[in-house]
Amino acid sequence: MSEHLMAPADLERVTGYKRKAEQFSWFRRTFGIEPITAANGAIIMSWAIFDSLQARKSGLSSDTTMRERPALRPVHA
Repeated sequence: MSEHLMAPADLERVTGYKRKAEQFSWFRRTFGIEPITAANGAIIMSWAIFDSLQARKSGLSSDTTMRERPALRPVHA
């Protein structure tokens, strides 16, 4: 494992939840994302991504790669 990934204890401390499903829901509610998960349901999150999510939420980031995408429309109606 990379030392740059959040450990299970880090995820518990950040989210306030121990269960993986509750941590997943916390990320959905707090940041509007569905985090990547391992086969066992554990969240895979790097500290860099978490920091960028925090910056975006607080309005400190001007990162255009994380802006909302327009709704898709079907090509053939």
